[in-house]
Amino acid sequence: MWKTDWPKSPVTSDTIVVLHRILRDWCDEGGHLIGSQEGGRTAKSLINWYEFGVTDEEELARLIRDDIIIAEA
Repeated sequence: MWKTDWPKSPVTSDTIVVLHRILRDWCDEGGHLIGSQEGGRTAKSLINWYEFGVTDEEELARLIRDDIIIAEA
């Protein structure tokens, strides 16, 4: 089976600020704590989407709101 390795977008301090804002908003909307299991799963998904190439803040927020998660290999 072939495995495709996608080039990852670098995660910078500015990126962390954006991802944290999206996660905080998601947690506030859903009544979750950032440190909860759901918060951790969502944070990991945000980073995965960003590294996959989705860098637009609104698009990332939509993916998380719609609970679209990148499956782990």
